[in-house]
Formats: sequence, C-alpha cells, structure tokens
Amino acid sequence: MTIATLSRKRNVFLKDFRGLAQALTEGAMLELTLTPKPGLVDCFDSGSHTDLSFGIMETSVNLLPAYFEELGNCCLAGGGIKDFRSAGLAAERRMLQACGSNTHKGYIFLSGLALLSHIMYADVRSGIKELSAEFFSSSLPQSNGSQARRDYGTGGIISECLNGLPSVFDAGIPALKAMPDKPHYALACIMERAEDSTSLHRCGEAGLETVRSDGKLLKIMLENGQNPENWLFSRNEYYKKMNLTMGGCADLLALSSAIIKII
Repeated sequence: MTIATLSRKRNVFLKDFRGLAQALTEGAMLELTLTPKPGLVDCFDSGSHTDLSFGIMETSVNLLPAYFEELGNCCLAGGGIKDFRSAGLAAERRMLQACGSNTHKGYIFLSGLALLSHIMYADVRSGIKELSAEFFSSSLPQSNGSQARRDYGTGGIISECLNGLPSVFDAGIPALKAMPDKPHYALACIMERAEDSTSLHRCGEAGLETVRSDGKLLKIMLENGQNPENWLFSRNEYYKKMNLTMGGCADLLALSSAIIKII
C-alpha cells in the first residue's frame, strides 16, 4: 500500500470518527438542555445536584471533544483496552480539575465505548458487547455505582453494556424515532426500564421504583398528547426533597440521541 493510499484511508477514518465524536458531544448537550428533568441539572436548576450548575455541566460537555480526539489517536496507533482506559481516566481527571466534580464520568465511559465500537466493528451493538466483555474482564475501581450494584444485587451499567445497551437500542432510539420532536418521550422510556445505580445509591430500591414509575407515567402522558411540563417541575421538587437523581438515565438519553444519527 502506497503512502498516498494510507494517507487517504487515514483521512477517511478521521472524517468518520470526528463526525461521530461531534454527534456524541451534541447528544450530551441535548440531554443537558432538555428542561425540565426531575433531579437533574437543566436550564431551570441543578435538580438534586447541589454541587453542580448548568455552567459547570456545559464546561464538562465542552471537554468531551479532547477525549474523543485522544481515542481516535489511540485507534490509529493500534491501541488496546489498556490505552482506551487510560484515555478515559485522563478525561475524568480533566473534568474533575475543571469542574470540581466527576460531572460526565458515566458518559465518558459509554460514549467512548460507542465510539470505539462504531470504528472497530461492522455492527455497533455487537461491538459494544465484545468490548464490554473485554473491559469488564479485569477488576474495576470502587465507585458509588459498584457499591449500589453489590448492595442491591443489580447488574446496572455493567449488565447494560454486556447486553449491548438495551436501554439505548430497545428503548431510547425507538422512542426518538417514534417522537423525534419530544426527547422527553425517550427519557421516559429509558426511565421505565434502566437499572439506574445513581438512583439506588441515593435512595435505595424506593428511589429506583420512583424513577421507573415516573417514567411509565410520563410515557403515558406523552402518548396521550398531554403537556407534562408542570408535572415535571413538580416531580423535580419532589426529587430534590428526596435527594433523588437519575444520572444513568441522563447518560443513556445522551447516547441514544447520538447513536441514532449513525445507525
């Protein structure tokens, strides 16, 4: 293969990669600006996250492209899981330094997984399963999510990834296709089924059940043509009193909004 051919292949790779990276960044911004969202940071308030604000989360979103660029360089250099993990940890450190919190920690992992799967495999969902199996084959650092999974015997995001993100491909994306102008509908469908470890960590099984039942009710309201805005604002106040949030659902919505553009 000539140097010119290699250069063309590299340019095609970078164009495809950067297009997806842009979609993933836009997905995170769509989730952030979707208002109102119970317990989550949005244009109205910080929900149950007293340490966060819209401005902080916007800064966090704007740091994502640097992470995606690093993943692209890893791919071009023929890197493996160890290199991809190092890129993710570096992105977490940048966000912690810039934002004072882990902000999009979950989305760093999920978006990186989707990005690599799209580049490395013919089928994104199959790639997510295979890469997840490799990633989770080694021990993982302790986190609030891992503690919640142990305490409540749930699979959480690990099960989601190993099964090819059903909350994205079987709930979020079909909902966005059904109601493309109502992203709250996709959020509702994700809330209804996801095992959100942030909800479990904050409020136990009662918290997760609240998120799921609210997702079901929101879904019905939207299917019946009702405007759920006042109800969502009311639920946000309730979530704040409970200290309940659903960061996992937020990440899955952001990812659904991105992946639908490439499949």
